[in-house]
Amino acid sequence: MKREYFNSPSLHIEKQTTNSFSSSISELSEETIHNVNGITCREVGIEVRDLGIIKILEATADAQDRLVEVACAVDGELEDDDLRLNSSDPYGAVLWPAASAVCDYLQTEVSKNSPSKSLDGMTILELGTGTGLCAMAAALGGASKVLATDYEEVPLRLLEYAAIHVNNDDTDRTKRLSKIETSLFDICDHETPLPKADIVIAADIMYEPKTGIAMAHRTIEALRAGSRVIIGCSPGRPGRPKFQQVIKELLPNAEADFFEVYGRTCSGPRNDLICGDGSSSVSSVPKPLKVALMDIGPEERNC
Repeated sequence: MKREYFNSPSLHIEKQTTNSFSSSISELSEETIHNVNGITCREVGIEVRDLGIIKILEATADAQDRLVEVACAVDGELEDDDLRLNSSDPYGAVLWPAASAVCDYLQTEVSKNSPSKSLDGMTILELGTGTGLCAMAAALGGASKVLATDYEEVPLRLLEYAAIHVNNDDTDRTKRLSKIETSLFDICDHETPLPKADIVIAADIMYEPKTGIAMAHRTIEALRAGSRVIIGCSPGRPGRPKFQQVIKELLPNAEADFFEVYGRTCSGPRNDLICGDGSSSVSSVPKPLKVALMDIGPEERNC
């Protein structure tokens, strides 16, 4: 796996198997725990249509507490903790429902309707990769190159580790996952242009009005560059109304509407500041959840 735009310390790798201490953490009697650069993570297997199980890494409950503490700390308050968050954002260390919807859509609608019946020959750019489920699904679906980006380093480390050390069941999977590259990229930094790609994907990144606005401008930028844009958004995301408002202003005649598809809720512990009580995103076991999805092509860029 190639990493671009920044030099990172070597991955610290530690793996152990522990008994699950809560039925809400895993349906299995045991779960596999990894330590990636000081962040304790658990393996979570996600069923993706036509690809089988893809394993991601999620921060454990204790690790989420630590990430939230770092995110909320004022300058100098946690000098003894070497963990850093570039933008005080702990959300990418856990999975969100729209990711499964985007993965399934790539396999059922994009891949099967392409001439090769796969993503072969395509470059996929993911914005806000988080745990990297979509990036790994794109690579396993045959994409020639996948660039997974995030504005925090923590999710990129978890994805790199999962792709290399967790989803290494067979040689073919390992080879496909080697197509993934990672990069720091902030969608709100409009001084930095989007990397080129055939398809730009994003799942559950409009959790604030400002990220919704930024995603709208990045969508226009991608369309003008000739890219197709696929966005998944779970219920209740505050940034979606702003995204739709800006898109309608900039592309008044384009067919740029969300439609409903099914994703899946996520299970496992969530810090209250990452996902509050009563959220539809989390359930004791994964179950179908309607999420919004948009698929807009470059032909709409001049509407």
